[in-house]
Amino acid sequence: MKQLGLILLSVFFSFNTFAQDPLEEKITDLLKSNDYKDAVPVYQKLVKKHPENEEYKYQLGKCLLKTHGNRMETISLFESSVAKRKPDAEAFTFMGQAYQHDLQFDKAMDAYNKAKAIASKTQLAKIERQIETCLHAKELIIYPINVTFTNLGNVVNSEFADYYPIIPDDESFLIFTSRRPEKSASRPEMDGYFPSDIYTALPKDGKWIEPKSLGANINTHFDEEAVGISPDGKKLTVYVDHIDSSGNLYLTEPNKTGVGFKKIERLDEKINEGFESTGSMNNAGDVFAFSSNRKGGLGEKDIYIIRKLSSGKWALPQNLGANINTKYNEDFPHLTKDGKILYFASEGHSSMGGYDLFKSEWNEEQKAWSAPQNLGYPINDTYDNESIFFVGDGAYAYVSTIKDGGLGDRDIYKIKFNEIDTRYCIITGYVTTLDSSDATIKISIRASKPETKEILKFVPVQKTGKYVMALPPGNYTLDIKAEGYDEIVTSFIIYDLPFQPERTKDFSLKQSPK
Repeated sequence: MKQLGLILLSVFFSFNTFAQDPLEEKITDLLKSNDYKDAVPVYQKLVKKHPENEEYKYQLGKCLLKTHGNRMETISLFESSVAKRKPDAEAFTFMGQAYQHDLQFDKAMDAYNKAKAIASKTQLAKIERQIETCLHAKELIIYPINVTFTNLGNVVNSEFADYYPIIPDDESFLIFTSRRPEKSASRPEMDGYFPSDIYTALPKDGKWIEPKSLGANINTHFDEEAVGISPDGKKLTVYVDHIDSSGNLYLTEPNKTGVGFKKIERLDEKINEGFESTGSMNNAGDVFAFSSNRKGGLGEKDIYIIRKLSSGKWALPQNLGANINTKYNEDFPHLTKDGKILYFASEGHSSMGGYDLFKSEWNEEQKAWSAPQNLGYPINDTYDNESIFFVGDGAYAYVSTIKDGGLGDRDIYKIKFNEIDTRYCIITGYVTTLDSSDATIKISIRASKPETKEILKFVPVQKTGKYVMALPPGNYTLDIKAEGYDEIVTSFIIYDLPFQPERTKDFSLKQSPK
């Protein structure tokens, strides 16, 4: 009987092998290498071909979830398939994540609780954490931060993943990482994505112009990512994942010509001790904040700060302690120019799900970092929010995130903090005359915005002709008048990118013919 059972089992598997859809073989190969991206269109074909097959729907939902696909389609696939499967903690967890990404937190927690009821011990902690993040999210979205997101558009963003925008305080250039095809990244990796390379873009006439690869000094056929920069833009940190150097941080500086960056150099072994993913240097080059999973940490990846001694050698790195680090991952540390504010990403604390962005302030009296503050919704959402760089006076910042209407997997956005006072450009100069030394001339300046019809009036000092105007970014028409002189009408643009806090402009009036 035992032999007969084996024969019948063999026949069963042989039948299923012959009956298997040929697309199944392709799927098997793709999933072996975690290529969920290319698995999506294959599963879509299988679902269309076999609409009654709930397993295909479930697997397509998983692939869409892992590749940030359409949320409503993902939810619909899970709602159709999960209930018809044998109760499965993993399936309910995936379903909960799909609801959580769509901000349906009660449904997400219901799915997580179903997963929790049948979860193994190893699954339980993760599911309980997901429920916690839903509770955080429900509170955070009640008090949204007043911000406006502006997609940098198809000049910067592509149909591929564009992420980690890195920018100096003066907004003079933008550096980011992309998984778009390039000469150094012409073939997809095993996961279906092209290798990550680093790009830079410059501003012109208030807009970003087409980005360019940082070139062979930085980019190779493997993975490089820009992960930090000093506030003055002169020290760029690069994460490298090569065959001979995986999980290490390198530093580069701009070429003396001002064009491009020098060849990357590996940072000190006291920094590159374990797996180091991100970090940023201060302007002086003697303080470096970084993330590492080295032994002795409090959780997975922790944030450390290392300082350079007067000898020029690096001291031992200091773990920032339990106020900053949790049992989860912390990443992307970035210090402000004065070193008093630390921005970082964390899967712990009051995260809404995945990584959230936080800030902590240095207390000089207590010699300690304050309890981290979540930057709030919608800066943070239920996806991974890993890096933020503020520019100028803190009224603007750059992030990468996933939003409806985006161009690709992740896009780069500029955020405007609407409740922070508008920044103004101070314009100074002189209004003089070519053919008169009359110090009693009364001059008036009107600055108008054609699109809003707003008019601002300024009066130069009568004896000297010196004037001062404070104008927010925008397009203006300047109208300068004085009795007996030809009127000057000219356009005047104050660019928001890059923003110039101060400008000078002189005008010369010509006496009208009598």
